[in-house]
Amino acid sequence: GDYETALKYLEDSLKIRQEIGDKSGEGTTLNNISQIYYTRGEYDTALKYLEDSLKISQEIGDKSGICATLYNLGYIYMVNKEHAKAFSNWITVYKIANKMREAQALQNLESLAIKLGGKGLEFWEELATKEK
Repeated sequence: GDYETALKYLEDSLKIRQEIGDKSGEGTTLNNISQIYYTRGEYDTALKYLEDSLKISQEIGDKSGICATLYNLGYIYMVNKEHAKAFSNWITVYKIANKMREAQALQNLESLAIKLGGKGLEFWEELATKEK
C-alpha cells in the first residue's frame, strides 16, 4: 500500500537497468511502474508506461513481456470504455500464450474469462476463432 516508496524503488531500478542496458528488465520495470499508476487511477500515465514497455518487449522479441504488457493494457482500455481494444489485446495474449504454453498468462486469462462470464480458456479460444 505504500505506493510512493514502491514507485521510488522502481524508478531507481529503471534507471539502473537503463544504465546497464538491461532491456528485458527495463520493459518489466516499466510494466511494474504502470501498475502503481493504474492502482492510483492515473490511467493515462499507466498507459504511457505500458506503451513504452510494449515497444521494448517487441524490439527484443520478449513474448512473455509482450503478453504481460498487452494483458495490462487490456485493463486500461476496459476502464477507458474501449472494450474492443481490451478484448483485442486479450485475444492476442491468448494466441501468443497458447502457442508458447505460457502458463502465467494462460492462468491470468482463465481467471479473467470467468470474471467476464466465460468458461475459462474456452472463452478465449472461441473469441480467437471468431476473430480469424
